[in-house]
Amino acid sequence: MSVLRNYEFSFLSISFIISFSLQLMGAYLILWFYSIGLSFTEIGLITSIYMILTLPVDIPSSAFADKHGRLKIFSIGALIYSLGLISLSISSLPVLVFLSYGIMGVGLGIYSNTLEAWIVESLNSRERVPKIFSRQQIVNGIAGFLGNVLASVLVLLYHKLNFPILVAGLVMLLSVIIALLSEDNKGGKTVTLPAKRIVKEGVKYVVSERPLLALLISSIFTVFSLVAWMQFVSPYVVNVLGLPQNYWGFILSAYFLTVALGGYINEKLLKRVNHRLITIFSVFLLSLFVLMLSISNLSLVLFLLFGLSLIYPIRSSNMISWENELIPSSYRATVLSSLSFIIRIVYILVPPLVGYLIGAYGYTLTYTTVGLISLIGVIPLVIAYEVKTF
Repeated sequence: MSVLRNYEFSFLSISFIISFSLQLMGAYLILWFYSIGLSFTEIGLITSIYMILTLPVDIPSSAFADKHGRLKIFSIGALIYSLGLISLSISSLPVLVFLSYGIMGVGLGIYSNTLEAWIVESLNSRERVPKIFSRQQIVNGIAGFLGNVLASVLVLLYHKLNFPILVAGLVMLLSVIIALLSEDNKGGKTVTLPAKRIVKEGVKYVVSERPLLALLISSIFTVFSLVAWMQFVSPYVVNVLGLPQNYWGFILSAYFLTVALGGYINEKLLKRVNHRLITIFSVFLLSLFVLMLSISNLSLVLFLLFGLSLIYPIRSSNMISWENELIPSSYRATVLSSLSFIIRIVYILVPPLVGYLIGAYGYTLTYTTVGLISLIGVIPLVIAYEVKTF
């Protein structure tokens, strides 16, 4: 029996917990990997293995979510992810790090897209969907701020870069409890279909819908900038530009307050500007700012990172809204997972490539290259914008 019937409260609460846990884990994750002797290429390889293990379960689990209940499947995936985090926190050998990250990848593959599909169907309103995703970015920003503050405090007190990861795994378990207490939904007519048929119909829809393909292509180009920024900027700022390591978590905390500000600004923009136009402009700015990270000046890079933290939530929430208005209700989780399946393949290939470029040619050339690649991703968005959506 459902205890929590306020859909927005459940969605935003779960989003807060996930964002808090991920940022608590991620604040010092790359620095911890680096401290136990992993190279940039190995760090990229870990991410690739993580993404590889999402692939076998992503689309099938979403088909089961459309058939049996989106929050049920989310709960299973979130539980596995939490256990992976806890395992990662006590791992020191590279093989154990790879194994734990792999468990997390399986969990992510199971729970990804189920929460978004659930809230879109629960709200059942084109007008309310962009607003809830904007509020999600505000919540994520606040959660990210608090997660990074706590990570910094834990590292300063205990001098262990992996301790925040353990706490993150325990906190993540709260999302499972909230999901199980909330009212679930399914995919309508897909309830009577076999899971294999749901997968087939969902993938078929992605291929046939040209605007959706354009959004997918744009996201593929943007992956290069996101990987170079999110996964490799901490060693750049700390080890190359000279920011003291103990301050990095606090800097990240300030960035996540900027994420919350970005979500707030986006909610105001939506009252005046179409969310598709906002998406195009935000992708352009994100790509340009990543390109400018190639300028090796600490003050400038920190400023650009604030800008990226402001732009990213605007881009993300509006891209999600744009995708969902193109996706049919019955196959929503499956179609979203079909899109993320392809994106994850790109994420498998890109991190080792970016890591190699940094190791071989340095940050300046790498950020210049990925920024230019990402700028190309604006073109498909312009093409998709010209197509009428009914």
